[in-house]
Amino acid sequence: MTITNMLSRYDEPIRRSSMRPISAHTNLMIAMLLGGAISATTEAAVIPEFGAAAGQQWTTAGGTLQGTRFSSLNQINTNNVKGLKEEFSLKTEVSGRFMGEPLVVGRMLFAVTGFPNRLIAYDLGNKGAIKWTYAPSVNEYSKGANCCGGINRGAAYAEAFTDENGVLQPPRVVFNLLDNTVVAINANTGKLIWKNNLADPHTGITMTVAPIITPTKTAAGSVVGGKVITASSSGEMGVRGWIQALDLKTGLHLWRAYNTGSDKDVMITGNTKNFYPKDQGKDLGLKSWPNERAALLGGSSAWAYLTYDPDLNLLFYGTSQPGVWNADMRPGANKWGSAIFARNPDNGEAKWIYQVVEHDSWDYDAGSENIAVDMKLSPTDQNARKLLIHLNKNGLAYTFDRGTGEILTAKQFANNVNWATADKFDLTTGTQAVRDDMRIHQDKEPKRICPSVLGGKGWEPGAFSPKTQSFYMPTFNFCSTMDALKAEFISGAPYMGASYDITPDLSTGLPFKSSELIAWDAIKGERKWTVSEPAMIYAGVLATAGDVVFYTTQAPSFKAINANTGAALWNTPLTCNVVGNPISFQGPDGKQRVAVFSDDSCANGKALVSGGGRVHVYKLP
Repeated sequence: MTITNMLSRYDEPIRRSSMRPISAHTNLMIAMLLGGAISATTEAAVIPEFGAAAGQQWTTAGGTLQGTRFSSLNQINTNNVKGLKEEFSLKTEVSGRFMGEPLVVGRMLFAVTGFPNRLIAYDLGNKGAIKWTYAPSVNEYSKGANCCGGINRGAAYAEAFTDENGVLQPPRVVFNLLDNTVVAINANTGKLIWKNNLADPHTGITMTVAPIITPTKTAAGSVVGGKVITASSSGEMGVRGWIQALDLKTGLHLWRAYNTGSDKDVMITGNTKNFYPKDQGKDLGLKSWPNERAALLGGSSAWAYLTYDPDLNLLFYGTSQPGVWNADMRPGANKWGSAIFARNPDNGEAKWIYQVVEHDSWDYDAGSENIAVDMKLSPTDQNARKLLIHLNKNGLAYTFDRGTGEILTAKQFANNVNWATADKFDLTTGTQAVRDDMRIHQDKEPKRICPSVLGGKGWEPGAFSPKTQSFYMPTFNFCSTMDALKAEFISGAPYMGASYDITPDLSTGLPFKSSELIAWDAIKGERKWTVSEPAMIYAGVLATAGDVVFYTTQAPSFKAINANTGAALWNTPLTCNVVGNPISFQGPDGKQRVAVFSDDSCANGKALVSGGGRVHVYKLP
């Protein structure tokens, strides 16, 4: 796809100085604005060694490209975490929901806001003062086309690097705008380096995913840049999902793969080796739908988080539910909705695919994170196995061999799973015993389904600690009464075909606990311990080498617990609701911090908080 000319769309950074801003280069197809100071780094450490934890910095949404959300810092630990105090409450002056997480590089903290997707650079060495703000002009239509209030799940940072011509390229922050424009911003100056619009929001497509960056190497193995991997959202809008790679230096299109359609569209080739027979066959992305039109309206977007294994050079992501929600309108398995993909990021080719839920009737998409880890299956094993861990909305947790797509365990983690016989998963065929009496049909009685459309676990990303070998996952205790309705496709409008509610699952007992933070053993497929919360855990989790796990609730509160036992260690109130994910980093003074977003609107009826959403930063005295 060629880069779209976005006339009169972007403003230059808003400077916190007396200098007059430079006018925008609004008529460029790509704005190669390479001025400004360059980091001292001359070779990009684009990809850290596999298994390396996030340390002094936080440069990608998941902390690591493997999505572990684990920090190697241990100054804050189980003995002293109770002494954490707020250092900064950084204003954004932007209202709305603040999903995702900040990035921290050196003394700079970078925060991407919800709509209109500003990028703000805060100087942590100067009391959190704003150094610059990049304020794009984003198509207003995109906010109405998005399901969830114009959210953004974060950005990716790339160090300065020497390209294939030996030219030093500046460090950059790359992120998506809701209207499907990807931008790269000079991390030192706040100036636009390039932009590329990937789709028209009037079709219903928007972009909320946090991009990741994978390496581009010479034949000799030298890193000479990278690829920005991003994807479309809007699985409820009658569009089919896709994933795309852009050149890190220029923003130029490299490849795009669709998640439904022909093998050519999906980039299934002779090198694609799906492990299970149910996922094998030619053009299943078409033949498992009633017709081609249904497949092309088939949703299946990758709207949440992407992960990457540099050792295998594989990109992992999950897709949303197939569209339309009314499954009677799309008989068949509906591949590749509610599926997990492994792709070669160099060319987009699918390595393997596993469809988690065939003919999904319940909005049990696979959009939540896929965490790549190396673990021994038994203490007596000589070598660790390359695994991929996925907790699905359907209430089951899957442990894959990430090189092949073979499922090693598939066990129930949610308290109530009634859409299937959860203990009847066939590891030989990769199939689940589904209860046909719990499928949702048009003109039939609604069904009460557990877990709800929020999922047993939703998009809220978990964390993994290599110290405890535990996965820390936020879960829900809700059910949904669902009904299938006839739907008509109108381009750019929601294409749902269903109604539903979300109500407490009282089978878990009283008093009702809406969420649980569980420590999951991915080898045995069982909980190690559980922390119950009356208020929802509607955001991600952070684990640290100090054996502390951080998370938030909608109370709203920011909490810390013991990674080994789940025992409460620290709890502080927040100004308002939290849908952002906590991070940890080392400040300019060498001390460890933790930070998290909060919104400026509160579910408890409080007035809007002045100053917009905020970044809260905490440290020990």
